[in-house]
Amino acid sequence: MTSYRKKLIEVALPLPEINDASAYDKMPGIGPHPKGIHHWWARLPLPTARAVLFASVVTDPSDDPAWKDKSEEEQNVQREQLFDIIRKMMQKKLHEHPEVYAEARAEMLKHCNGSLPPLFDPFAGGGSIPLEASRLGFEAHAGDLNPVAVLLNKCNLEIAPRWAGHPPINPESRKKIGNNAGWKGTRGLAEDVRYYGRLIRKKTIAKIGHLYPTVTLPKEQGGGEAEVITWLWSRTVASDNAAAKGKHVPLIATYRLSKNAWIEPIVDKVSGTYRFNVKTGTPKDWDAISMGTKLGRGAKFKCILTGEPISDKHIKSEGKAKRLGIIPIAIVAKGKKGRIFLPVNNKNNPVMPDIDELWHPYGDIPERLTGGTCYGYGLTRWGEIFTPRQLKSLVTLSDLVQEAYADVEKDAEKGGLNTDERRNYAIDVITFLSLALDRAVSFNNSLCRWNGNQTVFVFTKQAIPMLWDFSEPNLLGKKAVCWYTSVNITADALETIASNADKSCSAEQIDAAMGSNGLEELLVSTDPPYYDNISYATLSDFFYVWLRRTIGLHHPDVFGTMLVPKIEELTASPERFGGDKTKAKDHFETGFQKTFTALREKMDARFPLTLYYAFRQDDEQSGVNETKGNGTISKTTGWETLLEALISSGFRITATWPVRASFRWRMVSLGTNALASYIVLACRPRSAEAPQTGRREFFSELRRTLPPALRHLQQGNVVPVDFAQAAIGPGMAIYSKYSRILEPSGEAMTVRTALGLINQMLTEVLSEQEDEFDNDTRWALAWFEQKGFDEGDFGEAEVLSKAKVTSVSAMVQAGILSSRGGTVRLLRPNELSTNWDPATDSRPTVWEMTHHLVRIYHVEQKGEMATAELLRKLGSAGEVARDLAYRLFSICEKKRLSQEAQGYNALVLAWPEIARLAQEIRPSTPEQTKWI
Repeated sequence: MTSYRKKLIEVALPLPEINDASAYDKMPGIGPHPKGIHHWWARLPLPTARAVLFASVVTDPSDDPAWKDKSEEEQNVQREQLFDIIRKMMQKKLHEHPEVYAEARAEMLKHCNGSLPPLFDPFAGGGSIPLEASRLGFEAHAGDLNPVAVLLNKCNLEIAPRWAGHPPINPESRKKIGNNAGWKGTRGLAEDVRYYGRLIRKKTIAKIGHLYPTVTLPKEQGGGEAEVITWLWSRTVASDNAAAKGKHVPLIATYRLSKNAWIEPIVDKVSGTYRFNVKTGTPKDWDAISMGTKLGRGAKFKCILTGEPISDKHIKSEGKAKRLGIIPIAIVAKGKKGRIFLPVNNKNNPVMPDIDELWHPYGDIPERLTGGTCYGYGLTRWGEIFTPRQLKSLVTLSDLVQEAYADVEKDAEKGGLNTDERRNYAIDVITFLSLALDRAVSFNNSLCRWNGNQTVFVFTKQAIPMLWDFSEPNLLGKKAVCWYTSVNITADALETIASNADKSCSAEQIDAAMGSNGLEELLVSTDPPYYDNISYATLSDFFYVWLRRTIGLHHPDVFGTMLVPKIEELTASPERFGGDKTKAKDHFETGFQKTFTALREKMDARFPLTLYYAFRQDDEQSGVNETKGNGTISKTTGWETLLEALISSGFRITATWPVRASFRWRMVSLGTNALASYIVLACRPRSAEAPQTGRREFFSELRRTLPPALRHLQQGNVVPVDFAQAAIGPGMAIYSKYSRILEPSGEAMTVRTALGLINQMLTEVLSEQEDEFDNDTRWALAWFEQKGFDEGDFGEAEVLSKAKVTSVSAMVQAGILSSRGGTVRLLRPNELSTNWDPATDSRPTVWEMTHHLVRIYHVEQKGEMATAELLRKLGSAGEVARDLAYRLFSICEKKRLSQEAQGYNALVLAWPEIARLAQEIRPSTPEQTKWI
């Protein structure tokens, strides 16, 4: 018996709907969204956060006093009603549907005596969990050591809700208002951000508009003046070829500008000069154009004057000596019928301002980053990644944002706000404007590439790699991500933030390992740092230096340090410990133990702690050993370290759920080393009287309890790609409920050993399901495990067939095998007969059923209805086909057959809808079901 009631998250979740909504939430270009106020790396999807919070509070019907004595069928009906609330919460643009949040909150209140517990997230980051908690009606509290994260959470939890329902104060809007009706949520504040953003743009144009001149279009383009969208630049280096006499030559990664436009170099080798024309249409050799002057990966280029290679060593040396230059190579302008590309000439060659006396962003760019860094090529400080024009413009905007404080305060007084309100409102407006400036900064530096259609911002990945040719948008225009669009994107995002936010919500800069900042009786949900992931503290300096310059005086509690604090950040970064990986690991693990130990004492015992682990597929694999002194230490993954920290802090794990948050998760990400899942863990404090047990007893308990738990996961349609991770939940629930599990040697069993035993049991359980299969299918499964769909020796196949009580000829007759020339081969789904009908098949097999379902749904992509037609004919055998799909996916993952794995995973993923449609289809004739 437990002293708590099991929550929904500890029993079941509607994962397909959560996955789909989370995948959509991560997609770019989905319209106004809270993520638009500022970039944050690896942001947790909002649908995932709100589903987990809801499921952490509502009691599962199996343990709910109102339902626990009912039948299992009645409990399932009630559970589906709770699922339906979650499904409603998975809608797009949920900020437009406050009634859904209200329904979810009303249901949660039934399960906590009419009062929601305060929510605390000690690693708040981009703020998805606290934001969704505030929308659901929790008193949400966000903690983070990173000041950029703290500011973002303050915007979500404190600033935006403070002005909910307040009309704008700018003079233009005041003339139009008449009354305060229509300014719901944060629309008034957002409108003021837009107004003062426009005012700042007007002032900036007056100051430095001459730096962004228009261009004259050629007659064939209609003539007249046109606004520039972006200037395209290339870095240059003094050639190390003697024939070029040290002249600077371009380092261009590609000449291609778009689908039908490219740069054509015009080289005069005699005079040692070059220029670039712009060509349109279809070239003779796109491959050569796509390469530019680049010769391979890294800093490998050829000299445009001689055609000879320039050594990467030379380019790095010149970069470190600060001798790389830049030249304009093309212009993208706004034509009368769309975007056009123009060559650079004497008339439109941009002039760079003098910036010697200008403020420069301070701080060092990290010397090493997974994913690349520009440090090795001489760009070692944040101020060095901007062109003179970019730096002049961004500093001017920063100055004018600061000056806008006085304009806002003066207009707020005319709008009737008192002294304190005027001061706070002015600070809050320029705070959002400073976030818009950060967006402009991230698109206006020399590390932003042109992708053939638009400028791509600097953080396409969690790194700062070197870029050779780059795009410089017209910061004062109205296209691309200029100041104008940056302000509008920020304001649009602001309108989506405030909902049912409790005015007691807060964000504080705290070290998670130091406790909960005085909060008590908490619901804790958090997305902690990944073990050895990129240091967000380091990357955040890119934004921090601009924020501190612009609004630092107004937020002294946030911007008290010159740069973002780094030593205390919980990542296993060896470079912070003199390259010592052991000290880095100890820092990470000790910090987590302190954090979880402190949280354990502050939790509300009614609710589980939930946390997310950003799982990568290579985490499944054991690492190599690393030398330490005279011995070795095991390379512990972040997954194991996190579990060790949790369990050693006195927690037991009651459930794990895989949430796939990449919008490509269904297919393309399979077989890659991409960030694949968030593993959501539900954890409870372990009893102080928890017993200890031995290895044999632990394994016996796994053997007894894991099979039915895995069957429950299959029935809940956890897809094969996530099955191994979901299985960790019930396995680690057993491991973590004991104070210790003793090995025969007397030592305590490690998490790594326990995970190995759980995986072993998972393989056994899936193998035992083979008893449900016919003999032909058991043979095919064993053969597939050895050969896949490749050819094999007939004699070997015949020997195996005798062990499975079948024959090669029988399986050829069954239509699953090809046999010729002394070899045999399993038929792929696309090789199966398109006229197959199970009602007329004299030797039906589960293997054939499964692969025909895969053929129709995945290979031929005929859709769910066509697949349901076949499933209806299969009757009860269809469920066995799904079991085989699970088994085949497991084999494909081990054999790295990613293409084959996609089909099995896709079939199971779509199974609930296919099965529902199959039940609605009436058989055309009785013969369609007579063979089952």
